[in-house]
Amino acid sequence: MMWSASKTATEGLGLNMPSNNSYLVVIAGGSGTRFWPKSTSKRPKQLLAFGTSTLLAQTVSRFETFVPPNQRMIVTTQALKEAIEAEKLEVRVLGEPQGRNTAPCIYWAAKIIEKENPKAIMLVMPADHYMASPEKFTATVKQATLWAQESGDLVTLGIKPIRPETGYGYLKTDTFASDTMSSSNRESVAPKKVEAFVEKPNQDRAREFVASGNYLWNGGMFIWRVDAILKAFDLYMPEMKTAWETSQGKIEDAYPKMTATSIDYGIMEKAQNVVTFTLDCGWDDLGSWTSLENIAGLLQAKKGENVVTAGEVLAIESSRNIVDTPGRLTSLLGVNDLIVVEHGNAILIAHKDRAQDIRIVVDEVRKLRPELV
Repeated sequence: MMWSASKTATEGLGLNMPSNNSYLVVIAGGSGTRFWPKSTSKRPKQLLAFGTSTLLAQTVSRFETFVPPNQRMIVTTQALKEAIEAEKLEVRVLGEPQGRNTAPCIYWAAKIIEKENPKAIMLVMPADHYMASPEKFTATVKQATLWAQESGDLVTLGIKPIRPETGYGYLKTDTFASDTMSSSNRESVAPKKVEAFVEKPNQDRAREFVASGNYLWNGGMFIWRVDAILKAFDLYMPEMKTAWETSQGKIEDAYPKMTATSIDYGIMEKAQNVVTFTLDCGWDDLGSWTSLENIAGLLQAKKGENVVTAGEVLAIESSRNIVDTPGRLTSLLGVNDLIVVEHGNAILIAHKDRAQDIRIVVDEVRKLRPELV
């Protein structure tokens, strides 16, 4: 991957940033399978509360100090639009005519922003991630925003790995390759080149990635100038502009013509000016029930040898279980490494090793009791 960097982007990188040019775009689709039965298609993970507020509300709140309410938007499905509006988060809510992955919804948001402010910076964030240290996250975002504004690079935020994780994609990075940054500032504010986007590895490769120090977890968080990302779309996915213009910007007509693909595959893996800033803020994507073990202490949910997020547990010779049974006493006898969840009229009992396969259960429940999913 070639490297592009603006000298002005390396000068004066403090934490102050012009808020009037910053737009937040939160991607909030989701099918509600990973945390079933607590999450459903009508109330997916981003609308669940882990802590004092929903994950979606937590995401928006991280930007309250530097993105004005009228410059925050959430892109979701038409089916979820009403539920998200009910959160009353002081944002615009855009409902996709149909799910087409992340590239079309980012293009749509970019065209709206371009019309309002052609010099804008887009901060594109997932709706359902967890940050143990929001202040560290904000500091990194501000650094990355200034870089994107001055350089025109496409910035992605990579997460410093703390374990050989097989459930995440990775960013292969190179060291900073510019003499325009002084050595005293280089470590704290300089991004790294992204040389490759790597798919989810097996356990052995994941161990190699972490040991090398040249890989970050791909968190799906992006920062760029609106003109820079639209230029990249024109170069790598010109059909998007054709769909938009032939439909005269009418999203109901344009969307079905847009290529259904991810922003990673459509743009980021092909672009020559992708850089990453490293996040070290206690990040977790809460991708399954087992993710709660990583944040249980922060949720004050860890009791003894088991993680209990709701209800009471009597555990006898039982450990490493995850229990969410609101208003219930759950008795465990001689069992380990289980997920036990009750919500509404459904109960899930699964081994933790199968946490990523809960969608199989959801598929079968959909056939038997569609109202439960």
